[in-house]
Amino acid sequence: MNSPTPVEFSVDVQSGDTRSLHLAIRGELEYDTGTAFTERVNAVLDTHLRRHGPALRHLHLDWEGLTAIDCGGLSVLIGLRRRTHAAGIALHLHRQPARLTRLLDVTGVGGYLTEATDTDGRGLSAGGDGGRSAPSP
Repeated sequence: MNSPTPVEFSVDVQSGDTRSLHLAIRGELEYDTGTAFTERVNAVLDTHLRRHGPALRHLHLDWEGLTAIDCGGLSVLIGLRRRTHAAGIALHLHRQPARLTRLLDVTGVGGYLTEATDTDGRGLSAGGDGGRSAPSP
């Protein structure tokens, strides 16, 4: 019996400062990689908190390198939103491939993931897209 092929997946810090972080997601965000995604992003957020205190207000996720996503991946995104929203950090989704945009539209959680927050972590009723960036052409 052959063992399953390991899934290629990474979360890399592209840039950051005290108020914002930019992460690049590459590979498959699915049931099998959800725990690794959560652990990596939590480690980045925890490191930022130790270095800068609770100053972070924007977490930008670049999805250009995403090759697959399923309901398990969506579940970990919802978990990330819970953590960031409670800390007053707004999520911004950039360069979404069609598969991610379609999943967010079908499930109706795109607006929930990117709902604007104030500094106390409460939701704001903001106009526009609430921080959700359109997919790149």
